[in-house]
Amino acid sequence: MGVYAELRGFVLTHRECGVLRGASKPIDRGFRLAVICPCGARFLRSVYAEDPEAERLREALAAFQE
Repeated sequence: MGVYAELRGFVLTHRECGVLRGASKPIDRGFRLAVICPCGARFLRSVYAEDPEAERLREALAAFQE
């Protein structure tokens, strides 16, 4: 399962908890992805530039940062 599918599963599982918040932090070859749920659950992954889902994940993360 790819990171995007994992993120989608996390969002679907926690959508009833409230507003999810997201952030990213640059790392050597990509970025660190974090999505935090009001219930305390966290989705933390490293995403590397060569990952075919990297751009899709950046776009998805933008929805949590608005």
